[in-house]
Amino acid sequence: MVHAATALSTEEQYLQIANQGESNIVSVDGSEHTAIQNHLFAKVSPLYYNARVRLSFSLSEEFKQHFVLIKGLIEFNRSKDFSFEYNRAQRTFETDVDAGQLNDLQVFFENILTWLNQELTFKSALKVVIEFENRYKKAQAEAYAELMELSPNKFL
Repeated sequence: MVHAATALSTEEQYLQIANQGESNIVSVDGSEHTAIQNHLFAKVSPLYYNARVRLSFSLSEEFKQHFVLIKGLIEFNRSKDFSFEYNRAQRTFETDVDAGQLNDLQVFFENILTWLNQELTFKSALKVVIEFENRYKKAQAEAYAELMELSPNKFL
C-alpha cells in the first residue's frame, strides 16, 4: 500500500512538472501536434525533447507493399542532415531531427510521395509495354511458323 502511494505521488509530481512546462521530455500523440502529415503514413508518432523531435512513421496500408522502394527513395535522396532507422518487418522507420528541421522533413516526404507515384506510374506503363512486346513476339513467331509450314523448302 505504501508503494502504491509513492507511485501515485511520483505520477502527480510528474504531472505538476509537465503542466508547469519544466520538463525536458514531452510526448505528443495527438494529430493536431503532429508536424509531419503525408499520405504515405498511417501514423506519425513524435516525441519532443529539448529542441529535438524523435519521429516514428508507420506506412499506410496503401504503401506498405512498397516499403523497399520507399526506403530506397529516402536513402538515395536524403540530405546528410537526416538519418533514418528502418524496421522492414513492421514497415516502419524512425528519425531524430532538430525541431527546426520539421518543415524541411515535411517537404522531403512530399517529394518522396511524388517520386514514389512517378516510379509506380512508370512501372505500370513499363509492364504494359513489356506485355505488348511479348504478345507481338508470340504473334510474329506464330506467323513465321505458319509461313514455314506452307513452304518449308523455300526458306532453307
